[in-house]
Amino acid sequence: MDQAVERVLAVPTEKLRPYLTGCGLLRDRADEIFRVILENHVFLPRPAAEADPGYRQIIPYVALLRGEEVFSTRRLRGGTETRLHGRIALGVGGHINPETDGDGDDVLLRGLRREIEEEVAIDGGLDLTALHFEGIINDDANEVSLVHLGLFCTLPVTGEVTVRETAKLAGAWLRRDALPDLAPEMETWSSLVIDALRPAPGVPLYGA
Repeated sequence: MDQAVERVLAVPTEKLRPYLTGCGLLRDRADEIFRVILENHVFLPRPAAEADPGYRQIIPYVALLRGEEVFSTRRLRGGTETRLHGRIALGVGGHINPETDGDGDDVLLRGLRREIEEEVAIDGGLDLTALHFEGIINDDANEVSLVHLGLFCTLPVTGEVTVRETAKLAGAWLRRDALPDLAPEMETWSSLVIDALRPAPGVPLYGA
């Protein structure tokens, strides 16, 4: 295999199908879905995975919260995912790669940490002790979401957050009570998690 081709963590859709009982943010049986991911994941060339709904690429998707605000990004034309240009995202994250994240029971958390650190800089550094897992994002309404599955988490922060990849993303804080009005400008996953961003306790991820 050409080593220049990115490989991404993915799970056969058939293994996940019993748990994907609807579209949106799924909170039931989340621990079981984690186990299915850890026991059945493979690493596929990304170009093939992007065109194959027989697999779901697993994407950590973390909302950074500061009081009544949530950090948002807007995808610019410099980004590689042309299908999402101009859309607002309320989550930070991306694909998990074996070359950078390895494998094993903590591969999801390692990939999550790396993606956050690559996309944004957080004053005071990244502290995952307050990370909370909120649910699984499942959506089969468009060609992007049909080949992905989101692990939605929230992470409170106290300082400023800035984007690193300024050619790809523009960052801004948004008030949480203003999110419904902005839903038409959001990428699908972000519109699906608006209700979950109302202040509420989550479930600790990996006991963090």
